[in-house]
Amino acid sequence: MTDPDRDAYAEDVLFEFASEPSHDRATLERYLREHPTLAAELLDMSLELEVQPEREVASAPIDEAWVAASWDLFIAKTPKAAAIDPFARLTSPETIALRRQLNVPSAVIQGFRLRMVDVTSVPNRFIQEMAESIRTSVEQLKEFLAGPPRLDPQVSYKSDRAPVVETEKISFERLLRESRVDDDRIRDLLSGSE
Repeated sequence: MTDPDRDAYAEDVLFEFASEPSHDRATLERYLREHPTLAAELLDMSLELEVQPEREVASAPIDEAWVAASWDLFIAKTPKAAAIDPFARLTSPETIALRRQLNVPSAVIQGFRLRMVDVTSVPNRFIQEMAESIRTSVEQLKEFLAGPPRLDPQVSYKSDRAPVVETEKISFERLLRESRVDDDRIRDLLSGSE
């Protein structure tokens, strides 16, 4: 055999040997009988395969711990996705329809849009109705409302100083009272029996 032919032959035989399900003494002896010209290569491959599993087992817990720690660090440093603003896609007519459907003044809708209201103070019935009206899920609406208060994204400000956002949220009842909702309607909204 010429050298290129021998190399291709050796590569094929060694690949077959490495692919065997078992690399025990009987398998090695069979390959040595069938391919005596590759005795040195087969013995080297056999030793390499015998030592390899020990190296993998010895390093696996360390590697796994390193991978787990690296993954935890990656997750911790990855910024959380901002909650989707369900009010962003509402047109003016849709906002008016929302106000009418919920039977509340525009200031109440604005309080929710700006995340001024503490979502835990809002009855679930009202949250469900609002979510259905703006075509979002209750979970997505609550996730959005749980964010910090914000400035109105649709308003431009001209001032010598930058506008300041209130950092504390207000209760649903306070929002209703500041929006001049009558007492009977406030009772209905807070009881959840609209």
